[in-house]
Amino acid sequence: LGLRTLTVISKALRNIKDNYGIDLDLEKTNWKTDEGVFKLMETGGTNGVFQIESPGMRALLKRMKPDTYDDVVAVIALYRPGPLGAGMVDDFVDRKQGRKKIVYYDERLKDILESTYGTIVYQEQVMRISIVMSGFTLGESDKVRKAVAKKKIALMKEVEQKWDDGNVETMENHWLNGAVRNGYERATAQKIWDDVLAFAEYAFNKSHSAAYGILTMQTAWLKAHYPNEYMAAVLTSYTGKTDKIVHYVSACRHDGIQVLPPDINESGKEFTATKEGVRFGLAGIRGVGEGVADLIIEERERGGNFKNLHDLVDRVDTGTCNRRVIEALIKGGAFDSTGYPRRQLMEFVDKNNPANIIDAATKRQKDRAAGQSSMFDLFGDVEGAGFEDEAPEPSPVEWDRTLKLAQEREVLGLYISDHPLRPYEYALSKARDYTLGEVLNGYEKTSVTGEVRHVDVGGEKPFWVAGMVSGMQKRTTKNGDPMAIVQLEDMENELDVVVFPKAYKKSAAVLAGQTDEQTGEQTGDVFVRVLGRIDRSDRGDQFLATAVEPLELSEKTNKPKVLEIMLEPSALSRSMLEQLQKVLSLHQGFDRVELFVVSESGDRLRMEVPCRVDAKNVMLMARVQDLLRDKGTATVS
Repeated sequence: LGLRTLTVISKALRNIKDNYGIDLDLEKTNWKTDEGVFKLMETGGTNGVFQIESPGMRALLKRMKPDTYDDVVAVIALYRPGPLGAGMVDDFVDRKQGRKKIVYYDERLKDILESTYGTIVYQEQVMRISIVMSGFTLGESDKVRKAVAKKKIALMKEVEQKWDDGNVETMENHWLNGAVRNGYERATAQKIWDDVLAFAEYAFNKSHSAAYGILTMQTAWLKAHYPNEYMAAVLTSYTGKTDKIVHYVSACRHDGIQVLPPDINESGKEFTATKEGVRFGLAGIRGVGEGVADLIIEERERGGNFKNLHDLVDRVDTGTCNRRVIEALIKGGAFDSTGYPRRQLMEFVDKNNPANIIDAATKRQKDRAAGQSSMFDLFGDVEGAGFEDEAPEPSPVEWDRTLKLAQEREVLGLYISDHPLRPYEYALSKARDYTLGEVLNGYEKTSVTGEVRHVDVGGEKPFWVAGMVSGMQKRTTKNGDPMAIVQLEDMENELDVVVFPKAYKKSAAVLAGQTDEQTGEQTGDVFVRVLGRIDRSDRGDQFLATAVEPLELSEKTNKPKVLEIMLEPSALSRSMLEQLQKVLSLHQGFDRVELFVVSESGDRLRMEVPCRVDAKNVMLMARVQDLLRDKGTATVS
């Protein structure tokens, strides 16, 4: 686990050096006490940070609000291999936040338990308690540790053994009797022993957690202070693993870090950190590869930025940077910044075009290699000589959006510049109960009091998901009945949907979409909503469909609704607006909120509230109505 992280740290430091000229030594930074690190954790911005990036861990960090390195070490132990029992985690968080009194069982044990707010979190704490309270020797305390680590409850409670003081008794009796001899209440010793037995179900050692914690803090420090450089390193570490790239591209966008298409003048070989965000690397484009990427970058460094496609084709060896490579660069958007539409660029290099620029450049490069100077070579640089190789003006005509994005995905493995579903976010949100990311990873739920909880999606009750069909494999059952495995994706994630024969018989035409009558190939994207439940097993997460419906994505279905709140003038106050804002923030969505205040004279003041909500949410309406009571009304239009 740590090796990949060490590589990521190394790449991030190299990115920082390239962009800022700083030779950063993490050992000399204040990562243990840096406010930015703890702010990152408190806000849940830890995607890509070692050990604390899972949705459940992010929710726990938001609740816990760590502010010391010891807190981070504890949270790693609490959530491994776990998460642990909710009761213990809740107890720890409540004590940390001061919502529950910290009790150390006995004040003489305070030094052992102070860093974890009176909660037993580590195996080492059990060892120290056994020594301080029950008089165990170092060797005996290690017996307790081994039993706890291996969850040998029966050994701890039932097996008699000889101890260093000559007594033959069970570990439990040795613990209790030793505590009494040392002046501790037997009830106190029993309470701690009972907690140790429960702790054995999820015991973790502090030395391991503390070592992990160093990498956690250092990677959090890098992301807090150099987010683009750090996430570029994270993405590069997963080169070739499309599912991981998709995940971290989504994570970047969630954290406000732009992921940009490759650029012939700005991209490095790998994911590249820029002022604007993170650029896709040239070597990550299918059909390009590291050798060609190195060749392009070397020429760019030697001769300056490429003015356009013509300039690149003239300067870079077309034997290596051939037509297939250039087509991949065009499809990926690497020449977008030069001002030419991708359609026109593909026409420039089309082999069926007698005047294509690749054949012309190849001939000129061969002539140069053979020592044959053309008139262009002699006079091309002389202004007005008539031999300038000028590129035509950019055309205003581009491919349609569907084709452009399909080709982009073909060479990048995902959509970067846009997504077919992006114009229809509202319609998509109304067609489903959960996003695919929420189904796969769970989601955070905020209570009225502001408490953040992680919720996993599951159970036997069916629910709706929605998105675009990105792939489908037709199968047959043992009985010969047709079925399908469908790849469903939204703007952030992809999920396998199993459509069994009964559901497939009804939905085959929907899943096939429109097809070309001549070729039989699918034309256009297929958007669907699917009813079913999630199945989690060793095969991975699969959605078992019971129904598949076509999803209409149009201007009509994509029109957000408006939550209209009518308020009496006497109720308009700073306190009311703050309470209203708090309620609205609990139910975020795509619908607008408008506040109306009607005066006694009949004048109506309209204000648009700067937030978006899920207007169809029953709890939202109930909370708003409860807040307004007899001082106003709320309706959805």
